[in-house]
Amino acid sequence: MIFTSWHLRLFKRLGFLLIPYTLLRIGFYFYHYNTYREFSREDILYSFLLGLRFDLAAVCLLNIAIALIALIPISHQRFLITERIVFTFINALGFVMTLNDYELYLFMGKRISSDIFAVTGDIVEQLPQVAMYYWYFPFVTIGLGWIVFYIDKRMFNLRDRKTSSLRCWLGGILSLGLLFVGIRGGIQNKAINVQSAFVQGKNELGHLVLNSPYHFLRTYKRKGIERISFFPTDDYAKKLVLDSRSFKTGFSTPGTFNVVLLILESFSQEYVDNGYAPFLSSLAKKSLYLDRHLANGRRSIEVLPSVLCGLPSLIDDPISKSAFSGNRFTCLPKILKEAGYQNFFFHGGSRETMGFEAYTLSNGFDRYFSRDDFPGDDEYDGHWGIYDGPYLQFAAEKISEMKKPFFAGIFTLSSHQPYSVPAKYRDRFPKGTLEIHESIGYADFALQEFFRKIEGEPWFKETVFVITSDHTQKRETKKFENMVGAFRVPLLIYAPGLKLPKIEKVTQHSDIPRTILDMLGLEGEKLPLIGASIFSADQGMALNFSDGRSYFLIQGNDVQKIDRLGTGETFKLDWASGELIPIQNGDLSLVKANIQYFINSLLDNNLSL
Repeated sequence: MIFTSWHLRLFKRLGFLLIPYTLLRIGFYFYHYNTYREFSREDILYSFLLGLRFDLAAVCLLNIAIALIALIPISHQRFLITERIVFTFINALGFVMTLNDYELYLFMGKRISSDIFAVTGDIVEQLPQVAMYYWYFPFVTIGLGWIVFYIDKRMFNLRDRKTSSLRCWLGGILSLGLLFVGIRGGIQNKAINVQSAFVQGKNELGHLVLNSPYHFLRTYKRKGIERISFFPTDDYAKKLVLDSRSFKTGFSTPGTFNVVLLILESFSQEYVDNGYAPFLSSLAKKSLYLDRHLANGRRSIEVLPSVLCGLPSLIDDPISKSAFSGNRFTCLPKILKEAGYQNFFFHGGSRETMGFEAYTLSNGFDRYFSRDDFPGDDEYDGHWGIYDGPYLQFAAEKISEMKKPFFAGIFTLSSHQPYSVPAKYRDRFPKGTLEIHESIGYADFALQEFFRKIEGEPWFKETVFVITSDHTQKRETKKFENMVGAFRVPLLIYAPGLKLPKIEKVTQHSDIPRTILDMLGLEGEKLPLIGASIFSADQGMALNFSDGRSYFLIQGNDVQKIDRLGTGETFKLDWASGELIPIQNGDLSLVKANIQYFINSLLDNNLSL
């Protein structure tokens, strides 16, 4: 036999690792049961069977070093112990990655990838509280690591340490060949890749198939963005975009008005509908309220490019951290600054959080206020920054000192994981059925106190308040358990000194810059074409990169969805139930045109009209 005991031991160890990865996939399924409960048993079982292929590929990728060590026929006890420790450590890292994906998938809508490093500074700073909040993950990981070490020691000891050099090298070469076959997923002509996990046609099932370490390793050195050629020319795609939208003025305020943009952390539309934000609901009755509004991203770091610069998140990395961060972008604060506005931005987190300070100051804000500017540290939540209640009061005082006209941006934080509520307010707000619900109630209360403080100010009735959320969070209602519901957040325009029209249409974060400029009677022609004023005559739309592999565009009840290659499907959305009803042979031209225009214009550094 050509294989030695060294090589057979390697194969047995790698085969054993398929067991914990299968158990971890079962855990992923039940952790996200609300997402998968609508699929048939046959679909789920097939996903698990397909997943074995990706588990094998991940095991082979992770254990290349172990395979190379198997080529070295050294039987010294210390060497073997060191090799076992390396084996345990490498595979424990894979388990950690998979366990982390249980929660990260809720935030990102996809398996873990290298773009997690876009917020490395915040990860390092938040590591202590994250470790405390998810205290059981490290214990489970250590437990799994110990089990791997124990079983490896009991079951996979090297019993026959004697072998000939020729058999060692021949068996080693053949072992590496088999390892290569495992990495490529078989002996078929084309190796498997991330796309291969989605053969069932449903993205949710594809993410159940995928293995987290595999997805991370295969996307770590992702190729640069390639040009899109759905249509023969970019001009043709751009014309389709222009024809689908209206950029004419729809509503202008009489005189000069101030603007306050409030971005609420993690306020999903679901929480508003289900009564966890009573003040926001009451304010909506006095506002232009758009409940078919979609965020253009799934992470806090993606919201500022959307709401300030009209840039949806349609690439893998956040725009502000991507290779395109140095492109020529004309953003709302810059336009307002040129029109004589003083611009301040407020966020209760540390100055370095998400790179917000650098992004806001480089795009037209005069000053950035952070946790460091708040007097004292008594109101620090111990995790992210100053509690919303006191920080919004601080922001209100600073806004009253601003020179008129002004533009103030405020980003809250208390409804971010770990969902902190000050001790004196605990048990005051409904705890609901999700851990975030109580903090939503507190953040809503803090917003109410903010308005109570400013409603007597002389500038109050001369100000337009635009209120939205950065992204959705954990969801439990079937109505929101779909690719559209995963982006639905509220949008309110409250102007106590104005009578606003009632509008019902689909809107998105990237519409906000043009909407504000429209109300102020200022030009926004240098903004990207993706967004339009909500007061314009068109029917509105929202465009999103839903899960790291496909795009969708929604207009009214019509949903167009395509993957990176342009293959797609169309649906009718029932807004009341959240049901997506497939439509045969639907038109995909509009989503293709928007994607070609945006991606190619990013590459050409020419997104403006």
